[in-house]
Amino acid sequence: MNEIQQERQPGAAFSTRRNVPVVENIGGKQIEVTFLGTNAQGRLTWIMWNPTQPFLIGILTQGQLGFTFEQRTGSGVMLHENVPLSRVQRAIAG
Repeated sequence: MNEIQQERQPGAAFSTRRNVPVVENIGGKQIEVTFLGTNAQGRLTWIMWNPTQPFLIGILTQGQLGFTFEQRTGSGVMLHENVPLSRVQRAIAG
């Protein structure tokens, strides 16, 4: 088992090793994902960046019914609420 798998909480989408960026292949793109911890509602939270440029992609939180993804786009912020991880991946892929 690799280090990333060891650092995941049961049911977590990505690494839960706090403040350690990990490059993941999401929707065919290389995305830097950093676990921030739990938010005020107790939900696991990650921030996503383009690893080659200082460009924020979005913030992902994992809830009981799915994920909430606040995605930065050229026309503003798009909010995807209570969606499966596959839909988050499609939103990132464009």
